[in-house]
Amino acid sequence: MTSSSLEPHGNGLVLGVDVGNSKTHVVVADLEGRVVGVASGPGLQSGLGGLDSMLTPLIDLAERAGGARSGFDAACLALAGIDLPEQEDAMTQLAAEASLAERITVLNDTFALLRTGPDRGDGVAVVAGAGINCVGVRGDVHVRYHAMGTVSGDWGGGMELGREALSLACRAEDGRGSPTALADAVPQHFGLERPLQVTEEIMLGRLSEHRLVELARVALESATQGDAVAQALVARVADEVVTFIETTRRRLDWPDDQGPVPVLLGGGLLQSGNEFLLGWIRAPYVDGRRATISVATVPPIVGSLLLAYDLLGGDAPDAGELARQVEAALG
Repeated sequence: MTSSSLEPHGNGLVLGVDVGNSKTHVVVADLEGRVVGVASGPGLQSGLGGLDSMLTPLIDLAERAGGARSGFDAACLALAGIDLPEQEDAMTQLAAEASLAERITVLNDTFALLRTGPDRGDGVAVVAGAGINCVGVRGDVHVRYHAMGTVSGDWGGGMELGREALSLACRAEDGRGSPTALADAVPQHFGLERPLQVTEEIMLGRLSEHRLVELARVALESATQGDAVAQALVARVADEVVTFIETTRRRLDWPDDQGPVPVLLGGGLLQSGNEFLLGWIRAPYVDGRRATISVATVPPIVGSLLLAYDLLGGDAPDAGELARQVEAALG
């Protein structure tokens, strides 16, 4: 890494932050690309609040990881839920006021996933975890989506898949829908006998609606086992991913002479290894001309750290080596 020749303008450390819906990871490394420390904390759904209350817990994690609360040479805050430039600007201002780093970038965590790819951040990344999002980068051209769920036209994350699995199971029970293995698999997941019992448990406050995200895996398993209703549901998720890819490729105006656009898939749903889902996504691209589809093998926190190194100029460390260090430190 040529950045080893850089003179430190801060404390000689680089900070990467990845805030997801379920958890937060923070990594501190030196200018040579050696990981100094890591720390983990709650995500957006389990503890972190809005922008004004998010920064202090992140700084606490940075201190736990690297022994410093400010003065980093560079920092990247890759945050789920940051989908508008105004949000990025506001968080950047807060971080600057806290003297977090000499150079700071704030962006959606999907950009961190994309940066772990082999093309130094150019291409398309789709994340489907609890929610779904997509970004595209070609040089200085960025494509992004609001990623606010159905209110912004987005569907296909684990929560939507889980809710729809319960809905289809309930409709099978009361006769409005087609018979499906989900009618047994959905209640069994929660130790119940009938789908509508799941609904009743939610209505009575004995089951958190957030737990419906767990049914995404139930739907994937039922699809793999051949249930037609579950297969149609999972295929709908795959179609949404393909629509993201095609739309983003078009909006990037990806040149034909640049070859197929590299696409990186991440998040719990797309990294589940479910071959029915992945096969449906890959099917339009078997000829390899428009896009190449890969599933992420490097955690997005590594991408956040690489984006921080990018702020320093020169070559960033090798993503694979950083990933090895980070994964070893996280245990």
